Amino acid sequence: MFGDDDDAWLIMVFFFIVLVVVGLFLAWGIDIVNYNEYAIEREFGILKTDFKEPGFTWVGFGSLIELNNQNRNYEIKVESATKDLQKIDLDLNLNIKIKKEKTFDFIKNYQTEEIYIQYINNKIQEKVKTIILKYTAEEVLHKRIEISKEMYADIKQIDELDYFEFNDLAIKNIEFSDEFNAMIEKKAQVELERGIIVQQKQNLELLRENMKIMDIDTYFKYKLIEKWSGETPLIISDSLVSQVK
Repeated sequence: MFGDDDDAWLIMVFFFIVLVVVGLFLAWGIDIVNYNEYAIEREFGILKTDFKEPGFTWVGFGSLIELNNQNRNYEIKVESATKDLQKIDLDLNLNIKIKKEKTFDFIKNYQTEEIYIQYINNKIQEKVKTIILKYTAEEVLHKRIEISKEMYADIKQIDELDYFEFNDLAIKNIEFSDEFNAMIEKKAQVELERGIIVQQKQNLELLRENMKIMDIDTYFKYKLIEKWSGETPLIISDSLVSQVK
């Protein structure tokens, strides 16, 4: 038989175990909701419709599913081809924000946000590639703003994107093949040389027009006056053009 001391020790051990279990349960059942998140509790596989307030919250045997509720940038890379069969790589930037009223349906329909992103990425890829195929490489280069607006309008029609506020789309970067870049450089050089030749031709034509109006003597008088330093007297007459020394 146990003595009184043994009974007291067993009771203390029992209460200690109870306190530890209760403490672990309380610690395990409390979670934190950040201010920049929408949080919904899932308990035994069932989603609760109420949103958890920011701060410490009790979840018991459940768990929290949290989604960022701020404006954020979603980047997507697209490998495509233009109308003239030039390879092109696009970096797109989508500015989006989860709609609070759509959060419950989003969590219900997608196990994780990563699964959704993979799905919507494929949809966007299809839209962008279809648009790029309508333009030549040079048109893509020079109509960047117009094309980004067209992409925005087209992508906005994707039903699955309705979970988010789709605020903006921008073409962050465009990369062409090395062959196309070399061709653009050559074309720019040709345009530059052509501009110089056109300017020289215009100057020559202007000089010819001036020579028709101005006789040779008058022209040389003009050049002499233009170069005169003013340090010596200058005598100009119809028969004499000289500087008096």
